[in-house]
Amino acid sequence: MNIAIPIHGSRVMPRFGYTRNVVIITVENGQSVSHKHVAITPQNGITLPDLLISEGISVMICGGIHPRFQQFIQKQGIHLIWGIVGEWQDVLQAYLQGTLQSGSDFCVCRHQPQNTRFRRRHQGRT
Repeated sequence: MNIAIPIHGSRVMPRFGYTRNVVIITVENGQSVSHKHVAITPQNGITLPDLLISEGISVMICGGIHPRFQQFIQKQGIHLIWGIVGEWQDVLQAYLQGTLQSGSDFCVCRHQPQNTRFRRRHQGRT
């Protein structure tokens, strides 16, 4: 099984849409047997969706992720665990131990419901 974790330095990348580096971990019999880092840049022509498919990713663990990306990943048959923060090695261990769960409300994207105080509403102002 291959697991992908978008990272920034040694931590899980907070925003999936800005990912430039991914660590891909190969797991056999519940143990990590190898990992590799892959850079995602316009220069190398690699896109994250293409990488997930070409590497045969079964599980992706990430931070905040737009619903459109969530749907795409899940349509590819990839199990998505999102809303995760921390060092990628610690996150991987939690997953392998069965204690890692998706966050329900975590998303650092700017996608807030329309009627919250976080959205400016200028209707009726002159």
